[in-house]
Formats: sequence, structure tokens, C-alpha cells
Amino acid sequence: MKQISSCTLDCQDTCSTVIKTDDAGRVSITGNPDHPFTKGIICAKGKRAFQRLNSPHRITTPLIKREGAFEPASWDTALDLVAEKIKALRHTPAAILHVRNYGYRGVFSEGSNYLFNRLGASSTHGSLCDEAGCTAFNRDFGALEMNAPEELLNARHIVNWGKDFSRSSLHLAGLVKRARKQGCGITTISPGGDGNSAYSDHLIQIRPGTDRFLAAAVIKSMMEQNLASPRAMARVSGLDHFMGIIKGQHLDTLLTACDCKRSDLERLLNIYTDPANTPVGSILGWGIQRYLFGGENVRYINALAFLSGQVGIKGGGTYFNIPSSRNINTGWGARAGTPCRTLLLPRIGRELLEASPCVKFLLADGTNFVNQAPDSKTIQTAMETIDFKVVVDAFMTDTATLANVILPCALDHEREEIVGSCFHTVVNYSAPVFPTVGEARCDFEIMAGLADRLELPFPKREEILANALDVTSVDSAQNRQNRVAKLRDTGFIKTAHPDIAWKEFVFAHGDGNYRLPETLSAEAPPPDGFPLHLLSLVNRDFLHSQMPEEKQQGLPNVWINGDSPVMDALDRSAPIFLATSLGRMPVKVCYLDDLHPFSLIIRRGGWMKHGRCVNPLIEPRISDMGETAAYYSQYARLEN
Repeated sequence: MKQISSCTLDCQDTCSTVIKTDDAGRVSITGNPDHPFTKGIICAKGKRAFQRLNSPHRITTPLIKREGAFEPASWDTALDLVAEKIKALRHTPAAILHVRNYGYRGVFSEGSNYLFNRLGASSTHGSLCDEAGCTAFNRDFGALEMNAPEELLNARHIVNWGKDFSRSSLHLAGLVKRARKQGCGITTISPGGDGNSAYSDHLIQIRPGTDRFLAAAVIKSMMEQNLASPRAMARVSGLDHFMGIIKGQHLDTLLTACDCKRSDLERLLNIYTDPANTPVGSILGWGIQRYLFGGENVRYINALAFLSGQVGIKGGGTYFNIPSSRNINTGWGARAGTPCRTLLLPRIGRELLEASPCVKFLLADGTNFVNQAPDSKTIQTAMETIDFKVVVDAFMTDTATLANVILPCALDHEREEIVGSCFHTVVNYSAPVFPTVGEARCDFEIMAGLADRLELPFPKREEILANALDVTSVDSAQNRQNRVAKLRDTGFIKTAHPDIAWKEFVFAHGDGNYRLPETLSAEAPPPDGFPLHLLSLVNRDFLHSQMPEEKQQGLPNVWINGDSPVMDALDRSAPIFLATSLGRMPVKVCYLDDLHPFSLIIRRGGWMKHGRCVNPLIEPRISDMGETAAYYSQYARLEN
């Protein structure tokens, strides 16, 4: 048997899959070769999805904690109990908190948002991911748009600002490889210690989080040599103020701030302004916006691409992401009502402890926020102050461990879903290929069951499906139904969007102009005793904290340049600890010769219960825009 499905996890590639089950019951998951973007290629995580479904650690029946231990319960017992706790607080909705993130995406994933918005309960604001960069794009262009990713194949040069092609976005990496084979030059700018050398012709090592200074240095040289695009100069607002900022900077000061050389500056100036290199595509990694001034980092790279004339052209542009909901109707959850208040997610532990009125009931779904948000120890402490906590999950994560009730959810290929990508323009259908394991239920069904007990109206699945592709006012109801039927049949629909963003050079601000940055913020020096920039980077093998417990044995690895000056004071034969202002954890030290000497890498995803989560050591600092967790602005040291 062969069926088409799709991955709905928190990944920009949003792969289409082919699932085959042979006569002996053996299952294989491969890429769908007919998909116009993913083209038959999926990552190892997607191939292992069936193993996750059948993991011996999976929770498959509702659990209720009694006297400190979880006991199995029926769905009726569990949902009745949860509904009873909500009913007791209906008159004080601020005491009810709903926490949801992007553990999975799609039109049905909005069920919990709908339910708790109807209740007017508390919710969260801010981001653990990409909102600083999204906000930066909106401030610059007026909207979050980019060229179709395939336009990179028309570039003569690609500048990669911080994307680790070896660990993130398999299909973007494939496009870059193809472009390089066609003769496109590839320059990568990063702190090093990644897998980008195999994808690049030239590497520029930069101090973490200082991309704005290098971009500003290139802009300054470009302006002084009258190399800016006349078309861009005629379509910009805030130029005089911006030029005052740029003229007030000294090139050597900018280069010192980012640990780059004059040759790096000259190389980038040539790439962006020499017609022989045009068009230039600029790829922005999501890491560059996870700093205190992450929004500025993005804005200055955008400004460089814009002022050099590389925006609005075939093969050019800046590539970050697009709204994943652009081509699917997920607004029904938000339209159900408005939260009575919101708490800042990247600082959720401290927000909970300071909340007035206090939170007495919490439901979390699609998130392991205790593990994933900064300052995790404070979050654990805050969770203990909440009377009743419900977690929808399939595994005993750090968040689920603290629950009073765990409601087991269906996973990919067990539930029906329609999902959009935040990178390409194809909408995928994720089919319920397998029956749910045990008594697990789809999140939508769980929320419908709670709504029924609370006597709240709740949409029918058929209504959500019928309107899933209702994203334009010109579609007739019949056309929408036909498109949904086609989507179910083929597994995907390619939507119509321009391949070139801003081709007419009219931007989404009221005056049609591009906006330049208003500030260039100085980087504070490292705090005394903590010289290393701690980078908790993406893991190649597992998505965030979706890591099997059997893979979490032993000490977590950290990577440092073996020649870093900080190593001189360490006894390498004795136990070594990673320390920040919030505490320390034992680690195993590994070495990367191409890593910036004052950078320290640890791969994210480990669990607190196994001593492998670094987030308890990361302060809950917030980016300059978009209220994003500034994970990478954490400073650390290694000590015996």
C-alpha cells in the first residue's frame, strides 16, 4: 500500500512524503518525487517518523497525577476533570493560561487557540524562534515577502549570512549546491564551527551577533564610493538620518566590532556592487536574529542588499521566510475571541511568578516550553505555584512531568492536516495513514471534547476543511471545495505567488518606500569572568527537544576552538563545567579548529531530567524587536 502524506513539524521545508507498507507490515517513509519543491528528498527525521509513532516511551492513554504519581485514566474521566477545573475559573479568565507553540502546524492545529480565545483566557506573546527577523522585514519592506527559493538558481553570487546548510533546510542546501555547480559563487559569513565549508567558496569568520557592523561597513564604503543603486536611492525613506548614522562610524571601528578584516569588507563590497556578480542572493540564517540586537542584524543586511540594487530582481533578494499561514486559513482560531492578558513567553517563568492575578490553571499543547524557553529552572519553580496543569503531549517531556493531567496526542501520519510552508509556496496534505497508537487522540478532537463539556460551540472538521484554502476573496465556494478535493488526492497544491518579491519596487508601506534602520546599537563587552559567547545551535539529528531518551546518555558535548585563550586556565584531564550567571552543568569538551576563539557551541534539544538541557543557564533576555528570546547573547565560561 502506498499513500501520500506530509510532515507538519516546525521546519520550513514542509516535506511531502510517500509512505509504503508491504505485505509483511514493514513501513518505509520516503520523499514524494512529484512534489514541486521537496522533489523526493526528506531528512532522516522524516524517515524515522514511524519509529517515533511506535516508541516504547510514547504516552498512549490519559494520565492523572495522584499523590505524586501518574495513573492511567479514561478519556471521559480526564476530560471531565479538566473541564471541571476550567469551569471553576470561568469568572476569572485571567487565572487560566493557554500556552501553545509550533510543535506541529496546520489548519486543525488552531483548535486550542479557538477554545481558549472563546474563554477569553490568558495567553502568551513573544517568540522563541523567528519573530525578531520577521519584525525586521516588516519594518523594512512593510511585509514579510521574499523571492521564490528557486530564484537562487539565477544568482551569480550567494552570500550566506549564518545559515548552517549542513544542519538546517535540506532543500535550501540542495539549491545552493546546484547553484554552485552552475558557477554561482558562495560566500558564507558565520562564527564557524559549522558544516558550511563544503557549500562555500569563501568563509568570513565573524564575532557572534555582530553582522550589523560588517553590513554597515560595506554600506559605508559603498556610499563613499557612490556605488549605491540610483533606483534604490529614489525609493527609500529615512535616508538622511541613516546617512548620519553611517557617516558617524569609522570603518576600523566597525570591523573591530565584528572581528573582520579589510579584505572581508572589500570582498563583500565587490560582490554586492560589481555588475559581474549581479544578481546577488542574500540568505539570512535564523540565528542572526537570536541576539539582543538581532533585529538590527537583519535590517542592516536587508539595507545592504537593497541599497546595492539586489532587491526586486531575478536571482537577487534577501531570503529569510514567509508566513506559513499565507496559503491556508488558520485565522479561525484567533477570531474566536481575545485573550484577557498575555504573558511574555521568552520570560515566562518570571512572568508567572509576578502575574497578578496569579495563574491557577494552565494548558500547554504543541510545546515543551519548560525545556525550550530560557531560564528553565525559574519556569519549573513557577509551574509548581499553579494549582492545576494540563499538558497535551505524546512523551514524558520536562513540561509533561510537571502536569496534573497528560492528554496523549496523535502524531504525524495519524491525523489529517493541511499545512503551509514558511519557505516555499506549496500547500501539503498530511494524511491519517496509520491508526492512532493506543488511545491517543488528535488535538482538534481533544479540544472539541473540552468545548462540549464547557457548553461552548466548536467548529466541525468539515467546516475547517471546506475553508482551509479560503485565502482569497475571489475564490468561489465551489472552487475552494475542488481545490481541497485535489489537495487530498494529489497530496499538494502549488499556490500562485510572484517568483520575484518587490519586482515593481513598490513596498508595502503607505508611501510605497523602503525603510532604513534608525539605529546602530553598540555591542556591550562580555561580563567579567564570562568571555565566551554561548551558542545553543540546531541539532542535525533531532528537532528541538524531540529527542529519544535513550539518546541522552552521558555528558552533553560542547565545542570550542582548541587554541582559544580560555583553554590555558583549564585542567583538561579534570571534570569541566559550563557556567553562566545562572549556574553550571558538567560537559564534555570537544574541539573545532575553525570556530571563533571566543565562541562556545552546544547543540539544543537535551532534556533537563537528563542533565542535557542548557536553557536553565540562559538568561531570559529579549531581542530589540519582535520580543524574541535572545538565546545567543548569553555569555559563559568553562571551569573545573
